[in-house]
Amino acid sequence: MEIGKQLRLVREGHQILQKDLAASAGLDKSYISKLERGLADPTFSTLSKISKAYNLSVAHLLNYGSEETFSLDIDAALDALKTLKYNMVNVEINIKPL
Repeated sequence: MEIGKQLRLVREGHQILQKDLAASAGLDKSYISKLERGLADPTFSTLSKISKAYNLSVAHLLNYGSEETFSLDIDAALDALKTLKYNMVNVEINIKPL
């Protein structure tokens, strides 16, 4: 997915207006609009500011909304579930006898 479309998906998923995101991230609303329309390319610094506004990592920002499946052991799965607040992720837990 194009990065602009991804940024819009995240913003709409969080039900935030462009002006509110701009204020939270310390960016200009017109710049947010240009990013979402693919008229500007964000720097890593910009992605970092936007991800902090959502309380996400840059990696989660860029993968927000994608369906991912992870195969983890039970302890790792429980740790992952504790940290996954905003990203929709399918977690598959395989419990194997010792």
